[in-house]
Amino acid sequence: MVGTEMYVKIQELKRKGYKKQRAARELMIDTKTVRKYWDMSESEYSEYLLETKERTKIMDPYRDFVLEQIEQHPEITSAIIYDHLLETFQEFAPSYRSVRLYVCNLRDAEGMPAPQKIRQYCEVAETPLGQQGQVDMGQKVMRDSYGKNVKVYIFAMVLSASRHKYAQFQLEPFTAQTFIEAHDAAFRYFGGRPKEIVYDQDRVMVVSENAGDIILTEAFEQYQSYAGFSVHLCRGFDPESKGKIEAVVKYVKNNFLTCRIFHGINRLNSEGLAWLDRTGNGQVHETTKMVPKVVFREEQKYLERVPELGGRTLLPKLAAVRKTNVVLYLQNRYQMPLGTYQPGRRVRIEAQEEAGTVRFYDHGSGELLQTHALAAGAGKLVRVTHPDRPRNQKLTELRMQVLREFGSTELSERFVAGILIHKPRYAKDQMSWLLKLQRQFKSAELDQAMAYCLERSLFGASDLQDTLEYFKTLSVEPEQLAPVVLPLKYRLVTARQRPLQAYENLWKGGDSR
Repeated sequence: MVGTEMYVKIQELKRKGYKKQRAARELMIDTKTVRKYWDMSESEYSEYLLETKERTKIMDPYRDFVLEQIEQHPEITSAIIYDHLLETFQEFAPSYRSVRLYVCNLRDAEGMPAPQKIRQYCEVAETPLGQQGQVDMGQKVMRDSYGKNVKVYIFAMVLSASRHKYAQFQLEPFTAQTFIEAHDAAFRYFGGRPKEIVYDQDRVMVVSENAGDIILTEAFEQYQSYAGFSVHLCRGFDPESKGKIEAVVKYVKNNFLTCRIFHGINRLNSEGLAWLDRTGNGQVHETTKMVPKVVFREEQKYLERVPELGGRTLLPKLAAVRKTNVVLYLQNRYQMPLGTYQPGRRVRIEAQEEAGTVRFYDHGSGELLQTHALAAGAGKLVRVTHPDRPRNQKLTELRMQVLREFGSTELSERFVAGILIHKPRYAKDQMSWLLKLQRQFKSAELDQAMAYCLERSLFGASDLQDTLEYFKTLSVEPEQLAPVVLPLKYRLVTARQRPLQAYENLWKGGDSR
């Protein structure tokens, strides 16, 4: 049900000759609502109001409960009240829509509106000339000359100091490649780039942002390194932090694209450039009270030059060296020489498909790090041989050292060989443990313990240590053993004593009490 004020507006638009759909758009209400009150006279509307007030609502039996919920928790939502009603009243049957409308009307009738959180804003100081730009994207549905809808995707960039704007349009959603090409076009339009660009967290450029650890998409990260600007990423769901470009996108939609017939994407981009020169950058800015293209003449002197991409020219392929000394390229991992990894180190990749090879150069010095054969498929690890350091060199050295300390006897060789067979994953740890035991015990004690372990097929440094400690306790006289002293908390505990009959009952399955 609409109020008297809305009913009067509907009737007023009807008298002006509006159609029902146009009246609904004008009043921002549903067409069904307009249709319901369109032919209703004032007397009929008055009778309808009286009938509505007298009519019992389906939610009236729960009025006190709902009112109590609102009084106790002023910020409570209709969804929470609906859930509490289902939880409290098993017979509750009204729909969520009924609850929502009832709660809304009850708040109005009782003067208990939901509290609103008001965010406080602070005016940001103007940035220096050439310091910052802002980028955002949008979309707009236009009509072509045949009356059909055409969705147009918008890329916009603005220089924060002068408010000089650039916009271009395309018929497909922006990908990483077209996003990069739009930057290249914008920098050509401006004659340079700012030092920093502010972005939203869009998937075409950002993989993730975790408390400041920003991971850009591979293509955009390459372009950023190539062009040389820094990235300032807005927090999620916080469009106000890039208000200048938000206003530009809104301006392009509502001033340039609205009421314009679409005659093709190339013509639209041409018309857009003319509009920028004539209106977008040619009129006095509402905030700065200056003409953007006039201020831009001064800001242009502070912009950095960017080499043009030249259409779809590929950027230098850059990649990071991972901690495991591998570089990811075309979904395969290529191993670099040991010691290549350094925090932040990047390599330039040059693939030679004719020769079937790929080369990796240090991005800073240009030094050739490694050449590999191109791997087919995906998920492959292309290894590099390190002749100066075999993988098992350290294990071999440890094994030889252990055997030397044992005297290289047949007994020790059998025991060490058994460890390598039964514990191959922990062979280095086992050898280090044996070296530690050799420093703690005498050779005769070690030989005795190894013989004991071999007889029982016990292959492990821990087994050897347990055996050594066992033989040590056998050699100590009983009176030399330190008495076992229980902690005080256990000495105070008295065990419950039961008659033997209780255990007999327990054995027979009876009650032990």
